[in-house]
Amino acid sequence: MQTLIKTACKKHAALLAVTITTIIALKIISLGPPLLLGKVVDTLNDGNQAALYTLLLLIAGFVLAGCIQAVIMPLQIFLLSKLVQHIVMNASIGWVVQLMRKEFLQFSSWRIGHFIKSVERGFTAHEHLLTFFITIGLPLCLEFIIIGGVFAYMGGAGIFFAMTALGMVYLFVTHWIIRWRRKHINAVNEQEDELSAVLFSTMSTGKAIKLEGAERTAAQPLNTAFQQYAQAAITVAGSGGILNAAKILFVSLSTGGLLLWGALDQLTNESSISVGQLVAIFSIAGSFLLNITALTEGYRILDQFLADQRRLQQLLSLPNFDDNRQAEIVPQSESSLVLEPCAVTDNGINRLSIASTITLTQGQSVAITGPSGAGKSTLMEVLAGIYAPTRKQLSIDGTPVIELSGQSHLDTLRYCPQSPQFLAGFFDHSVLFGAPPSPHLTQAIRRLNLEEIARHRSINENASNISGGEAKRLSLLRLINRPGRFNLFDEPTSSIEPKLASPVWDLLFDCYAGRGLICVTHDVGNLYRFDRVIVMQNGVIIDDGPWCDLVNRAAIKLLLSDLQTRE
Repeated sequence: MQTLIKTACKKHAALLAVTITTIIALKIISLGPPLLLGKVVDTLNDGNQAALYTLLLLIAGFVLAGCIQAVIMPLQIFLLSKLVQHIVMNASIGWVVQLMRKEFLQFSSWRIGHFIKSVERGFTAHEHLLTFFITIGLPLCLEFIIIGGVFAYMGGAGIFFAMTALGMVYLFVTHWIIRWRRKHINAVNEQEDELSAVLFSTMSTGKAIKLEGAERTAAQPLNTAFQQYAQAAITVAGSGGILNAAKILFVSLSTGGLLLWGALDQLTNESSISVGQLVAIFSIAGSFLLNITALTEGYRILDQFLADQRRLQQLLSLPNFDDNRQAEIVPQSESSLVLEPCAVTDNGINRLSIASTITLTQGQSVAITGPSGAGKSTLMEVLAGIYAPTRKQLSIDGTPVIELSGQSHLDTLRYCPQSPQFLAGFFDHSVLFGAPPSPHLTQAIRRLNLEEIARHRSINENASNISGGEAKRLSLLRLINRPGRFNLFDEPTSSIEPKLASPVWDLLFDCYAGRGLICVTHDVGNLYRFDRVIVMQNGVIIDDGPWCDLVNRAAIKLLLSDLQTRE
């Protein structure tokens, strides 16, 4: 929050100055109607018929002050809103960029529904926090100075400080109540996030649920989440009633004390203020008291969003993919990619165990094959440097990948995951992600029979408006358009009809001649194309070498026969 306020002072200094000027002008003008009303009351009490002209002037001034308020109020709200939204907009854009810099594994570990809700509420929290400081806190500070001066001028400095002291007690009590209810707010937030995650998960499988007629079964987790949220929300609402009671008590005691002071003053032989001034002070004080209660209400809302702010800050504090990485790759005629012995476990279950060093050279084509669940995709992510814990064991030309700058890493090791993913829009945006088309891209599009989609079709974010085979072929173009020294494809021909599989392999081998090509594949019939084949089973490499040497080995025959039968 301090950063946002500093940003307001530095980047939006002119807007902040205009806003403060408008607030001060409005606060001063708002004193006009009650003061003029007091003058009207005193004039009427004089009983002087000649005062009609004075009354008319006072009433005209009263109306004029109201009209000026009506003009300045929308301007103040506009300026306050503009200041808040500009700061939050710029900050939100920066936060999204920061979240996109996180480690790759974070994106697969986040529950998307829970994550989206947390981030969304985190943005909203900062908006509310900033709104509180700028639209409530700042005006109240200025109002305190202005109204304090008015009370001192009218002889009511003592009662003003008494009301202020009572206000401080009220703020302390409400602060204690708000801190007490914070745990219940956190429970509501957690249940709301859980509800969002369950709802997202349920609706993501909506088609399958309807096909199986399983609406009742699918709704059970949702019903439980709704019930838990409702219970937490009831507790929070009940505690909010205590805050309202404190508000009513504060206003009653303050206005009662003010009335008592005024009444006692009027009963003395020489009252310090007139009846009209008492009316004016009471009106001004009433507005001031309401603003103090508005401060408490703002603080209550503020506290509700503090947990969301902390959650967003926790997400932003997660390690970035490119933290403390500065090294660059020195160009060489033939690069080598080396993976030293390492292991990958998941909840104590071994997913991958590399017992000896793997060395891959630029210009070499390598296939990784084996049955489903053998650890092929895990090995591919390790070789691509996606899996952070094994990044120390991976090096390019002797430089550990963990030391490479993020951009150098991703430019050198290009990786195409098994599941195609797109942005919404036309080809350049959805498929290429805004990268400029390379000279050889047009030929690749033609060879993959994708001309119509590339020229005319708009793709939605989940590619549901094109076939699975089209989506898979389109995803290959991202690496073909911008190849690296080592190019890794996870199942490049999956979901592609058999008659198009051979053209895909032809294209890949043509495009990456002289570059490193590494492919996970179940396509046993095309393994002969590769210079080297790595065979995996149960998370370990059971054989490695040219396909012509491996194909006749009994263990490999048995494994691949089983693989072909399952496929």
